[in-house]
Amino acid sequence: MPICIECRAPVKTLYTSYSKADDRALGKGVRLTQCPRCKRFADKYIEHDFVVIFIDLVLIKPQVYRHLLFNELGREDDRFDVS
Repeated sequence: MPICIECRAPVKTLYTSYSKADDRALGKGVRLTQCPRCKRFADKYIEHDFVVIFIDLVLIKPQVYRHLLFNELGREDDRFDVS
């Protein structure tokens, strides 16, 4: 289950996709989920580029580590291969 990267509360989904909405490559047709506990976006890094994620990793921001560990590696469709 994904978590909010700000307050670590569990959320059902990180975003909602809308079918037939413009171009998904441009980020349109996707709406980020608001955390019910802290009222911020549950995971703002969903729509950020890898360069921004890497810079925040270098700056040791805990939110980006939560994004990678809980919301990227823990997804059902994109399992982490331990081999």
